[in-house]
Amino acid sequence: MPTRNEILAVRSLRNKVDRYTERKFVVEGQKCVTEALSSGWTIHGLYVTEGMEDAAWAGAERVSTKEMERMSQFKSAPGLLAVVGMPDSVDPTPAEWLQQQAGPPFTLALDGLSDPGNVGTIIRTADWFGIPGIWAARGGVDRFNQKVVQASMGAIFRVGVWEVDLPTALGDMAACGIRTVALAMDGPSLWNESAPERPHEKWLGVVGSESHGLSPQVAEACSDSLHIPGGGGSESLNAAVAAAMVLGHWTSKREGQASTGPETSR
Repeated sequence: MPTRNEILAVRSLRNKVDRYTERKFVVEGQKCVTEALSSGWTIHGLYVTEGMEDAAWAGAERVSTKEMERMSQFKSAPGLLAVVGMPDSVDPTPAEWLQQQAGPPFTLALDGLSDPGNVGTIIRTADWFGIPGIWAARGGVDRFNQKVVQASMGAIFRVGVWEVDLPTALGDMAACGIRTVALAMDGPSLWNESAPERPHEKWLGVVGSESHGLSPQVAEACSDSLHIPGGGGSESLNAAVAAAMVLGHWTSKREGQASTGPETSR
């Protein structure tokens, strides 16, 4: 059984300062814990309520329902909890990312998003499209916030979230030949967007906060802008939905270019 101090140590990771002091965060639920165990990240503690034992998490410390509720960061504890160490990897610079990137010719940047559920969903969506990392303005939602981790459904272990001074980073990206696209209401229609003229061309879509959109500094630093046209009465799209639509549209353009490229070159 865990000691009182052990329980308090797990509970303290609800606080961002304590998370980064200890370099640890909490993961809960079968899906996310399974992803954590297979990620190769350091596991500092694994706890399971009595009756939920499984070979997949053999060696987990059994705890009572009451003890799990005290450690859990949810109102209804899932019954399986892991304390995971933060990675020691160094975030890449835009130039390093451009040099190393061999997959999709696009990614995302997040400017001041405040809803952890949206951030986690965007990380999960990026993972779906095979994007290994996204950029985030400093001061936004912590990627190791419990709600971000949960909403990512384990994608947090595959998709990097690189915190930067976003206006500066966008300028560096433009200097490297990356097209930085602000998602804004005053831009051309996304549906008229063409595929990259060159296979190595890189796109980066910048998603603004749910309440205020892009900051003036970030909007000014972008080289281009696009908007998602709609015909209904809502004033705006949810940030995670907008990000998913852009990634889906760009994927279709990329794959369309790949399938028609040989024909066009003849």
